[in-house]
Amino acid sequence: GHAHVEGLGAKALQVDLEGCRSKEEALERVRSWAAAHPEGWILGRGWDQNRWASKAFPTARDLDAATGGRPALLSRVDGHAIWANGAALKAAGVSRNSRSPEGGQILLGPDGSPTGILLDRAEDLVLKAQPKPAPAERERRLLAGLDILLRHGFSAVADMGIDGGALALYRKLAAEGRLPIRVFAYLNHDRRLMLQELRGRRAATVAFFQVQGVKFYMDGALGSRGARLLEAYSDEPGQLGLWVTAPARVEQDAAVTLRAGYQPAVHAIGDAANRMALELLQRAARKAGKAVRPRIEHAQIVAPEDAVRFGPLGIIASVQPVHCTSDHAWTPARLGPKRVEEAFPWRRFLEAGALLPFGSDAPVEDPNPFFGMASAETRQDPAGEPPGGFLPSQRLDRAESIRGFTWANGQALLRKDLGVIKAGAVADLLWVQAPLATVPPADLRTLSPGRIWINGREVPLPKR
Repeated sequence: GHAHVEGLGAKALQVDLEGCRSKEEALERVRSWAAAHPEGWILGRGWDQNRWASKAFPTARDLDAATGGRPALLSRVDGHAIWANGAALKAAGVSRNSRSPEGGQILLGPDGSPTGILLDRAEDLVLKAQPKPAPAERERRLLAGLDILLRHGFSAVADMGIDGGALALYRKLAAEGRLPIRVFAYLNHDRRLMLQELRGRRAATVAFFQVQGVKFYMDGALGSRGARLLEAYSDEPGQLGLWVTAPARVEQDAAVTLRAGYQPAVHAIGDAANRMALELLQRAARKAGKAVRPRIEHAQIVAPEDAVRFGPLGIIASVQPVHCTSDHAWTPARLGPKRVEEAFPWRRFLEAGALLPFGSDAPVEDPNPFFGMASAETRQDPAGEPPGGFLPSQRLDRAESIRGFTWANGQALLRKDLGVIKAGAVADLLWVQAPLATVPPADLRTLSPGRIWINGREVPLPKR
């Protein structure tokens, strides 16, 4: 229901910083990778300062000690912050004279110089300086990401935010019959690309590739304090988070998307961002006069009075259950005791009639759907924390978690013939080597796909 395919494929080819328990462990992985790959920029992903004892962001100076004069860019686990070294900052021209762009922030030290951490739109300042991968490399990443998803039992994916280069490659792979699973692509919020691609009608029949809609960003992520909140962060007074895109611009282009018969998918994590997304999507739908259901992606921190609006407004709450079990340890610190009940309100969504499709946001999280189901049902991480589950009143049951990865995702893609087993439906089928209805929630993470059929044809599952 929500992944970033090229990023998933690229992750396997870069420094993997996921799970690092300290800054020192992260730096040691960087050193090892750099020694094994002695040329070019050092690229990686997966660090999370919330896992470290200090909880503090690392600095360019820390990274310089491990990388020397080679430029290095390391993306935070959620993709909403970058840790750059001095060489990368220099190559990008980022200095004490640089200004934070709208929708982003260059973190500064006490002396006014950049620390090496850039949030949200400020990431673009350094990303544009790195060498662009050749089309053949990007194709390799896309196919690697799709193979990973197939291996985990997926027959289709909503690729949430692609640029013109990825779009051209997907069309080439589809024409050559080389896409292993179906791809429903949401374009980046690039107005030029949007207006070019939304001229034609959205595909009426299910193919292996189609443009489904446009991905918009309201705010950043909670972990980097970029999620936009109604009141300041409990652990950083005065900080409300970011509007990554001006709400008026999102509203205008969401209306354009709806009018063309395509689907807006709006990233909103904080309670202010979710409230704004609900309001602007309601107005945009009224202007467009179309019946296409829009989506809000993540819907993580939602005021109770807003959570019950999704269903009546016909707005899809597209969630990633593993975010809850990855973030539970530090979410209370960000929100404080009064607001923590707003976090991951899945039961509240369903009781008010909202559609609740599941994804993983891979490569931010592991794409394994059984991990997602375990998270939805227990609201506990793999170690069983917290006891009883994080805000356990919002847990889901087995039928609801299965529907999240099947029927609900078909409905969220506006398809009645996907995610169901009935006459006339698309014959995309997964066989699991276990009695899925009765496996205890604690054992879900041990499951794996057995066999898979796509379009009625059995497809070999790729080996790990």
